[in-house]
Amino acid sequence: MDIEKYISNKKNVRILKLVDDGDFLKELDSFTHESIDSLDNYKKNVFSDDELVVILSDLDSLTNSDFFKKNYGLQNIMLLITNDDRFKKNNTKYLNMFFGYGYKYFGPSSNSKVQVFIYDISEYKDNPDWLNSKNWANPELWEK
Repeated sequence: MDIEKYISNKKNVRILKLVDDGDFLKELDSFTHESIDSLDNYKKNVFSDDELVVILSDLDSLTNSDFFKKNYGLQNIMLLITNDDRFKKNNTKYLNMFFGYGYKYFGPSSNSKVQVFIYDISEYKDNPDWLNSKNWANPELWEK
């Protein structure tokens, strides 16, 4: 996934690093975005589609904390999980965990240093094909 392109479409981007990134975020030109220390004091704007919180983490930081409770109310989150052997060995387990919290998996980044998950409430549920006016009300059949 082209992370830079996704980030460039957002106007209000904040970066939260839960692990040392090894200069990964500098590759993304992220130094132009504001860094935050934690989600505890972060003021969430529940009406903004242009707001993005990019979180760089490893599996230990997420599974051993109340991270998912703290990001409650955020509209758009890009979660970058550093690659490690645990993710590769237990791929299905971790994918199911993130799917359960509403994240979509976009695969590895273009440089394969992180796995990319995105939670975007505006794209949370895809509309099924049958959910359209053509399949609901058919006035020609009402008299039958």
